Amino acid sequence: MPRKNPADSSGKQGKEAARDERGGRELPVQFRDLFFSLPDAAVLCDVQGRILQVNPALENIFGFTAEVLVGQEAGRLLAGPAEEKQGEGQGNTDAPFGPDWRRSSCRRGDGSVFPAEVAVIRFRDDQGDVRGFVQMIRDLSGERAREKELLEAQLRCRLIADYTSDWEYWRDVNGSFRYVSPSCERITGYPPSAFVNRQALVHEIVLPADREIWEGHCRDSMEEMKRREVQFRIVRRDGEIRWIEHACQPVVADNGKILGFRVSNRDITRRKTIENELRMALEAVQSLKEHLEAESLYLKEEIALEHDYTNIIGNSNALQYVLFKVEQIAPSDTTVLILGETGTGKELIARAIHSSSARGARSLVKVDCAALPADLIESELFGHEKGAFTGAHARHIGRFELADGTSIFLDEIGELPPELQAKLLRVIQDGEFERVGGNRTIKVDVRVIAATNRNLEEDVRQGRFRMDLWYRLNVFPLTVPPLRDRGEDIPLLVNHFVNRFAHKQGKKISTIPRPVMEALQKYSWPGNVRELENVIERAVVNTTGSSLRLPDGLREVRNGMNNEFRPLRDMEREYILKVLDKTGWKVSGANSAAEILGMDRSTLRARMKKLGIRKP
Repeated sequence: MPRKNPADSSGKQGKEAARDERGGRELPVQFRDLFFSLPDAAVLCDVQGRILQVNPALENIFGFTAEVLVGQEAGRLLAGPAEEKQGEGQGNTDAPFGPDWRRSSCRRGDGSVFPAEVAVIRFRDDQGDVRGFVQMIRDLSGERAREKELLEAQLRCRLIADYTSDWEYWRDVNGSFRYVSPSCERITGYPPSAFVNRQALVHEIVLPADREIWEGHCRDSMEEMKRREVQFRIVRRDGEIRWIEHACQPVVADNGKILGFRVSNRDITRRKTIENELRMALEAVQSLKEHLEAESLYLKEEIALEHDYTNIIGNSNALQYVLFKVEQIAPSDTTVLILGETGTGKELIARAIHSSSARGARSLVKVDCAALPADLIESELFGHEKGAFTGAHARHIGRFELADGTSIFLDEIGELPPELQAKLLRVIQDGEFERVGGNRTIKVDVRVIAATNRNLEEDVRQGRFRMDLWYRLNVFPLTVPPLRDRGEDIPLLVNHFVNRFAHKQGKKISTIPRPVMEALQKYSWPGNVRELENVIERAVVNTTGSSLRLPDGLREVRNGMNNEFRPLRDMEREYILKVLDKTGWKVSGANSAAEILGMDRSTLRARMKKLGIRKP
């Protein structure tokens, strides 16, 4: 047990002296109080080094009581000689203040040895003679344990940093590097010393295109001290570009002072490559999905139409020559321009070319340039991006993009607005275009088959059609003969249409009278095969027996047809003019021409422009 402080029973206060129980030496009360309250072990010795008194701290540290130690040699407390503290001089042990502490080892009462620091203060009398000394002993056991733990922690951190696959570094606030991990050489190609010796290198290796991202991150890190992450690219020493995931953590002391930054840089090039490949694959899947949806919609529209292009009917020399030219041109990807009057079957010829080509396994994509309003035809041909114009709520795949890998049939190409002719020329020449409202160039592999009943050469001379587009389309012109030039095909066509319409209407018509056939063969058929088809359908409707009968006799039919059938363009123009006159040339709004015609006002204006209708 620690010895009771003799000051507690001395009964003396203030400047009163106290006599040592064993040495008979009187000690000042102030010194005695200080001696007994010291946190370090303290030993009061005489000149010969015998212990006169010890403080309670020594009793606690060594496990000795004062009764055991008083009168003993002070050296018994030491397990080895005192050594000077590394880095300190001999010091002045005679100095009244600030004794020098020396490393030593001490032995406790149970025999165990512990590290300590020892200091000696000598006392002299007025003549300068040494009268005694105080030996101070500081237990370093806890400090040594903490030092050991700190060294072990530093070793662990160093091992982790040195062997991690990430490039780690620690920087001071001024930018100097305290530590750079060896992994930096694997990631950047530069050894750690390169960064330590040249601080700017960490900025110089950033890819110029990503410098703005990097510099912004550095500014933000200094302005607001918090963990930040950023991704950018660097240029390795060998010129290879690598993606880096950079995580920066400020190091803050307990007093709030910024000590620097700890940074971890991870090479994510492989991950970025996989992400980019995945993104491109998803874009390709999305594009394919949109393409298939558009193609499915188009096929549904095509199925609703009736096409009989597998059996072009006729044995005339004029038709056989056309079919011979079809066989010639079909295997190639050459652009074809089909010429001919309305109703001659230009679309059937186009489908025959496509079906006989290497692209025939897929559907022929058709666009009727005359049926689309001028303000919508560009979107229909080339597609549009979401938000490209009012009402564009989603991205739309155009017919050219839909026809990638197959053929596109541009019917009535002569009706294409002049402002779109240049864009069409680019597609035919280079296979490139942009969607409306888009800026990404789309490349397609499309075979173009065009058709018109107009005289494009005359349109070129009149400035209504681009000459360069005309040359591109006119690579292989093919003219479909009118029905009046292939009279020997009329009986075959008549029998085909009679059988088709009779079956459709549930009738049995087995005979076509000779006078009826002769009359049909003599007629000039300005509406060509389409007109013949309409006449036969009407005749089948009016026939009640098994013998085909024309409704009003052949002469009346011929005369009636001559007066009745006129070019659709002329009839449309005349009717629109009548409606405009009736409405006082009011195009849109209530009781307007657009409302009566059941057309959108923009569509009506487009038709008026195309038909040359102007307000008088």
